[in-house]
Amino acid sequence: MVLKIVNFSYPFLILSIFMTVSCMEEEKPVTLGSSVVEKGISMTSSKSDQGKVEVYLISSTSAEGELLAKALNAKGQEIGRSKQILNLGKDDAKLVSFNFDASVNLDKVTRYMLDFRKK
Repeated sequence: MVLKIVNFSYPFLILSIFMTVSCMEEEKPVTLGSSVVEKGISMTSSKSDQGKVEVYLISSTSAEGELLAKALNAKGQEIGRSKQILNLGKDDAKLVSFNFDASVNLDKVTRYMLDFRKK
């Protein structure tokens, strides 16, 4: 009877470990580019998961423009981008989400950087 329990438990244990490891994606850091910092915007939290990046931004002055989230590889090269129109008033805050399409190879992304589009 003990042998049957061990035989049943072993595959279950292996399956549980495999599912846990396969579902874990390494959190990729998000940084603010100089154009964002210069506009008085700070970031208090960020989350990246499976091509979606969420950041909570706080502005000390009003700021507006097209905000880009750039996916960067280990060499610092841009390999993907997503955009959102941002409109923050003075002393305002907002949770902003960026979605990267399937063409971006997420395995090569090492970090994300937020910057305003150059005019």
